[in-house]
Amino acid sequence: MVKITPSTKLLLIMVLSSIVLVACAGKFPRANLPAAGLGDRVTVEYEVRFANDTVYDRSQDYDIPVSFTIGQREVLPGLEKAVLGMKPGEKKDILLSPEAAYGWSDPEKIELIPLEEFPTWSRIRLGMLLPATSPEGETVEGRVVDVSPEGITVDFNHPLADESLWLDITVKEVVKG
Repeated sequence: MVKITPSTKLLLIMVLSSIVLVACAGKFPRANLPAAGLGDRVTVEYEVRFANDTVYDRSQDYDIPVSFTIGQREVLPGLEKAVLGMKPGEKKDILLSPEAAYGWSDPEKIELIPLEEFPTWSRIRLGMLLPATSPEGETVEGRVVDVSPEGITVDFNHPLADESLWLDITVKEVVKG
């Protein structure tokens, strides 16, 4: 019978641990990849779903990769926050609250526009999208929510305001900023 001394036992544990670490290094290649941080350019694949699992938007529907710089407000706030600390190849499935997605409805973005401003107001129907120009000069669309003798009520909130959304993300690339 072979007697193992404490120092031999320690050496054996260290050797076995080293073998396991070397064997695992090839299985976890993300360990050496950069984690996404503020100011980094990130390329992602994503899918946005409603609570009923209906797909709203997905990156595979676009001809070019979806890339953005973290902190530049180029995408939903929840997407920016979700990719922080992620490495290429990592995946995440999260629920975005309305604040992290398209926000809450703002009553100030619902306007009553006098009928005189619509020469062909009789053609306007509930649910129609109407183009308008914001005070900043941007073209925006509003949805007709009411037609009355007082005028046409148009909601300029994002159509997904007040919605919580599921977001599946896979980080494809992180370029340090």
